[in-house]
Amino acid sequence: MFHAKEGWYFERITDGGVRVLIQPHEYTPPTQTVEFDADTWASIVAAVSARGESREVWAEALALHHKK
Repeated sequence: MFHAKEGWYFERITDGGVRVLIQPHEYTPPTQTVEFDADTWASIVAAVSARGESREVWAEALALHHKK
């Protein structure tokens, strides 16, 4: 898992999606967990990219992250 900051962890899951866990304290269970499927994650990446969200940028993000 990738620890981003302040207890936010990101992990790629087998279907190409991403699991996000919020675990404020190291030795406690996560307080929240959410999973994004590959299409949704690609949309998130495209939306925050410098080029902005478009069908083309979404497709590039999907191809980069999820092999189909």
